Amino acid sequence: MVREALNQDFNRINEIGLLIKENFSTVYKIDEDIKHDYVHIYVYEENNNILGFIQIEEHFEITDIINIAVDKDYQGKGIGKELIQYVIDNTKSEKIMLEVKANNDPAISLYTNMGFKQIHIRPKYYEGNIDAIIMERSV
Repeated sequence: MVREALNQDFNRINEIGLLIKENFSTVYKIDEDIKHDYVHIYVYEENNNILGFIQIEEHFEITDIINIAVDKDYQGKGIGKELIQYVIDNTKSEKIMLEVKANNDPAISLYTNMGFKQIHIRPKYYEGNIDAIIMERSV
């Protein structure tokens, strides 16, 4: 089940966020970000256990997916897809945009299968000279 994140979820979100960045809780201060009206965090929960989350920012006609992560033990089971579909189904925006590392083939495949198209490349954007791919989807 996907639901809006609550304050008591932040520790678990920060744990899962370590899959994105080793200093996730320092870089993404979700407890502060969530205070803004345009920031939303949704969690995927099963049996009272948070298995994944998605963080978005809604700016007028565009929703940006800032972060999405699924617990390592539950990856490949459709949780990421369900989180993205929740955003697609519930956004008021005209477009959804995201950025992904060019070497993250599973994520790129998921996004492409969900209707996202590559619109730009940021060369050598990430550490290790990895390109960033900017993708968007019309709603």
